[in-house]
Amino acid sequence: MSKAKDKRIKKFNKKRIWPSIVGLFFISVFAVGIVVGILALYVINLVDEKLYDAYKLSLKVAEYVTSEDLKELSSEDLKAHLSVVDTINAVTVLDENNDILWSNNEYTINLDKLLLYNDENSFNIDNYNIIIHSDSLGLFDVINDETELSDDILDKFMNKDVFLHISDFRSRNIPVIYAEIWIGVEVNGYNIFVLNDLNIYNHDLRMVLITFELILVLTIIFMIYYVSSIVSVARSQKKITKVLYTDMVTGGNNWLYFTKKGDKLLRKNRGRLNYAVVNLRMEKYRSFCTCFGVVEGEELMEKFYNALKKQFNNKELISHHDEADFGLLIAYKSEEDLIHRIEKIEQILWSQVPNVKLYFKFGVCIADNNDREIDSLYNNATTALEMLPEDSDEKIASYDIEMKKQQLWERRIEDEMDKALVTKQFKLYLQPKYSAKEEKLAGAEALVRWIHPVDGLIPPNKFIPIFESNGFILQLDDYMLEEVAAQQSKWSAEGRELFPISVNVSRAHFTREDLAEHICKIVDKYNVPHQYIELELTESAFFDDKYVLIDTVNQLRQYGFVVSMDDFGAGYSSLNSLKELTIDVLKIDADFFRGIESVDRGMLIVSEVIDLAKKLNMKIVAEGIENKEQVEFLTEQECDLIQGYYFAKPMSIEEFEEKYS
Repeated sequence: MSKAKDKRIKKFNKKRIWPSIVGLFFISVFAVGIVVGILALYVINLVDEKLYDAYKLSLKVAEYVTSEDLKELSSEDLKAHLSVVDTINAVTVLDENNDILWSNNEYTINLDKLLLYNDENSFNIDNYNIIIHSDSLGLFDVINDETELSDDILDKFMNKDVFLHISDFRSRNIPVIYAEIWIGVEVNGYNIFVLNDLNIYNHDLRMVLITFELILVLTIIFMIYYVSSIVSVARSQKKITKVLYTDMVTGGNNWLYFTKKGDKLLRKNRGRLNYAVVNLRMEKYRSFCTCFGVVEGEELMEKFYNALKKQFNNKELISHHDEADFGLLIAYKSEEDLIHRIEKIEQILWSQVPNVKLYFKFGVCIADNNDREIDSLYNNATTALEMLPEDSDEKIASYDIEMKKQQLWERRIEDEMDKALVTKQFKLYLQPKYSAKEEKLAGAEALVRWIHPVDGLIPPNKFIPIFESNGFILQLDDYMLEEVAAQQSKWSAEGRELFPISVNVSRAHFTREDLAEHICKIVDKYNVPHQYIELELTESAFFDDKYVLIDTVNQLRQYGFVVSMDDFGAGYSSLNSLKELTIDVLKIDADFFRGIESVDRGMLIVSEVIDLAKKLNMKIVAEGIENKEQVEFLTEQECDLIQGYYFAKPMSIEEFEEKYS
């Protein structure tokens, strides 16, 4: 799985509803906190206004009392003089020694409390000390002289010395705030204390309560809507996750689920269970679909999945992978137990379609304690499966250390091939071709050798198959063609006699329609006559787009190149290819000259092939010749050129020049 895809899936899977719920909680608390704060500020401001009104009233009472003769003053006189006397419960006048000079009723100020709080800072104009106390409601606390008072309070009491003390504070059943509060004012040398009612009635708080209730209702509605949205998103996410992990053919868990869950099981295993990853493949699935239909083929895959799923526990996995491939994660006790499980699986699959012969193969890769990626294990299992020969009776192939070495080698080759091409680690070798009659040099075949700076000589069979599978053979062929052209140009400049050198052209080249022009461009760069470049193509190229091949061969011959067919007889349609293609040289495969048992039959076939080639005006090259008897036979059959160890092995340019100078 690509990193970007894995990152997106992880990001999707990390989405949870709990962050949304926690977020809702904090949003609600924050909103309610703001509302409560605003309401508290409103109530505090309201209380401040009531306190200020009480102070002005107390000041008015104090001025009236001090203007009258205290001995003659009565409560009735006080009531008659003040129009708002209903909010005043008592008035007490103290002298300089805090003795009571006059009081209008039995309510008197608590001198103990007054003296308790009447310190030097109590009447300091620049640092007011307002003492508020309530044992019943706990709505107020003591504000000491270290508390920073608001500018509003300072502005209200800036011109008078004021001492506040709540002597009684209580709540009624109706939604009001009620308090009795003594306010002391110094007028004309007297300390006059007035007991005021501090009442906040329903109509003062009604809009506040209505606003609070409205906001509370809206908050509840918002919470209900938000929770519903969260639940809806959670359900949608669950559905999307189910679709994300569902295989469209079997309806079961798909490969994404298999890899994610498998990696998790392997990480948590820690050697407690023995695990093996198996690639189960139904052979000839496309033939089945051709005979019975694609829909029936997919239904068969669904049957296989449902039948096999019953054989796996919650510590094992099964998933459809590609076409007729299934990935299995199997926990086993021993190697015999694993083989038994696989054989049982095969029996179950056979039972799904008893009237049709089905073929299955299994690639197995054992997971060790360090394995954490099930994709890698499955890839190894697939490698083991694909190494089983098609005609083999073996059904189970296990990935072993040799396969791993081969994979590492292929990885290393692919990592270094580009650098090797740039630094010219690929060297041109030549194997001479001799004239059968005169037994002298008449041509050569270009062969590539990889001279690695560390490993030394790497044989072609170690890297050519890898290059053919990954497409690098195209660049290597162009490189070799250019090396041959450059060498021919060098020899021509030195005055040496030129002779045809054959260069292999991979079948992969014939996918491009401009191949002839491409080859001309490379050769013409060195001004080499085309007849000295022989282009070898393998018979297998005929199995691709034969029309493109035929057209390209005709163009190459028109440009003056010699075209030969390599390994003639190694395929299954040689005669048919000779009928379609017009070529100049036919190279007889070396296998005709190997094996004592079939030597007579082989020689007979070679004789007939040479005769056929002569009739088609083609030259004959026999390769792989290793002894004198073979040379004598070919000479007798009028073979044109002989190539093999009998005359010379492949050699470097330096060796070639030294030998044939």
